[in-house]
Amino acid sequence: MSWLDGDTTAGPGDPSSGRRPPTRARLIRAFMTLVQQRGYAAVGTAEILAAAAAPRGSLYHHFPDGKSGLAVAAVEELTDDITGALQQAAVSKRSLGALLKQMASARAAWLKQTGWSEGPLLGVLTNETVPHEPDIAAALALASEAVTGAFTNLFIARGFPPDVARRHAQLARATLDGAMTLSRAARSSESLVEAGAFLARHLATPDSIGDTP
Repeated sequence: MSWLDGDTTAGPGDPSSGRRPPTRARLIRAFMTLVQQRGYAAVGTAEILAAAAAPRGSLYHHFPDGKSGLAVAAVEELTDDITGALQQAAVSKRSLGALLKQMASARAAWLKQTGWSEGPLLGVLTNETVPHEPDIAAALALASEAVTGAFTNLFIARGFPPDVARRHAQLARATLDGAMTLSRAARSSESLVEAGAFLARHLATPDSIGDTP
């Protein structure tokens, strides 16, 4: 599942690939799933190893800093997926309004698919590890800037001036992230559906610039 389909990725360890991924990739996938379900602090390295079907010692072999190093790698992996999806969207022929609606509706579908049991990885890590884990916090800051930059380029590709594109990108991200939290709490897609419709109506065309402060 790409970021345009939700704030997670099939990425490392995707069982739908039909191939057993390398140990490092399985560790990242197991970490992502467990942390999205239970939070960073509640997940131990033994659980990650078990979920990844990885041998003892493999975590520190691939990630010498342990769980925090694994978190940084997961953030980087997800950031690559997000920015790659946004780059593809920028050169696609789909309207910006349609893309924004897709981002919202697919997040709702992902939440429902998980039984409302998982939260978006970047948000979960941000809430738990900043400022207590400086390495993770630094990776999250870089990730946020990269995602905002890629999102900004999506708006620029649809005719927005760069300064307005960045502002709209930040508003779109904030709206989607907030609606995802509300939808998960209510176990309902309503907030995300409304958010997608709002973004398509107010942020999707250059002549909507006056609709936002």
